[in-house]
Amino acid sequence: MHFKRTAIAAAVLASTTLSLQATAAGSGLFEDDSLTASFRTFYFNRDKDSGNADSEALGQALRLDYQSGYANGLIGFDASLFSVAKLAGDRGEGGTGVLQTNADGSQSGYTKLGQALVKLKLGENAELRAGRMVLGTPLFNDSDSRATPSATQAVMATGNFNGVDLYGIWSDKGTSKTEDDFESYTDNTGNDYEVAVIGGGYSFDNGLAVQLAYGEADNVLQQTYVNASYPIQLSGDAELMLDLHHYHGEADGAGALDSVGSDYESDLTNLAAQLKIDNAKFTLSWQNVDGDEYEESWDGFNHDDNGLSSWNSVQRLDFDRANEQSWQARVDYDFEAVPGLSFMTRYTRGTDIRRSDATEGKEWERDVELKYSFQAIEGLSLRLRNASVRSSETYNSDENRLILNYTIAVL
Repeated sequence: MHFKRTAIAAAVLASTTLSLQATAAGSGLFEDDSLTASFRTFYFNRDKDSGNADSEALGQALRLDYQSGYANGLIGFDASLFSVAKLAGDRGEGGTGVLQTNADGSQSGYTKLGQALVKLKLGENAELRAGRMVLGTPLFNDSDSRATPSATQAVMATGNFNGVDLYGIWSDKGTSKTEDDFESYTDNTGNDYEVAVIGGGYSFDNGLAVQLAYGEADNVLQQTYVNASYPIQLSGDAELMLDLHHYHGEADGAGALDSVGSDYESDLTNLAAQLKIDNAKFTLSWQNVDGDEYEESWDGFNHDDNGLSSWNSVQRLDFDRANEQSWQARVDYDFEAVPGLSFMTRYTRGTDIRRSDATEGKEWERDVELKYSFQAIEGLSLRLRNASVRSSETYNSDENRLILNYTIAVL
């Protein structure tokens, strides 16, 4: 029955959106309107040790993205429907992030209006957006690692001035990947709060690119982010890319999240070097956490899925535990003989984790990914991802994900 309701709701909204789109295009009110349909079939299977129940689910996602033009070159409207139908998922095997896990242990699909925003042009180089949106900035980085992404309710202003990209974000609600609705951020005293972030970036003529961001949830949490990347052209077609990420986080007053505490403070530094030769990339990455386990979520992952941008944030682990040091070796390869076929493998190992029993923890994760983008069908791709995790800090697991993506421009 839930599958039927989900399918009906998706079909009704799709039909309504198509009708509105046709009317708008015919009236000449908007220009450059578009409607894109994205289909994602997602299979997730995580085998766990230590008596933990395995997690397994299969879902079919539909994402409809409508983007309007600008009426009188000034104002427009964007909206996205996120819908996931349950194809398989037994009771007691939830926690996959593909389907909802209900209170009784069952799994189910969901449908929600993931994006709905008004956009307003502010001159030639600036814009204001207000409503529900999927954000991709360093301190508001909505995750799209499952069937549908998380999203944020916010007001966002962006602009480019003399080559400098600037933005400001104010947010009061978020929604994780599988939640039906947007929920307020709430601190450990039960009070709702808002988050404000300012940031920007600049690319120099020599290739050096710099990003800065600062965010604050008053009386809860502060975060600062710095990124610098620099390409070095070597002999022939070889190129070396140096990439630095640094995060600083600290509690801000008595309303600090229960997940961090009022005395929380942490610095996370990640430095990577990537050598590109022909169709291959070789990456070495080092990461260090100075202080507490780093908290990138603005509400302790209750209603947001904010993620780190560091190289050592991988398929399952982030290697961001208290005092953890980690390194990674990674290889990427595009098969020239088979256009569209690519391969990636990486191994990440963390040590020196601070534990409450005065011992030092350790962990590692090995990831393999094989991806094929079909050459004969534009927008169709298939991805197989495998991960093995062994850790003193959490359960061990072996995981497989199979993801089929297909995107088509409807209008």
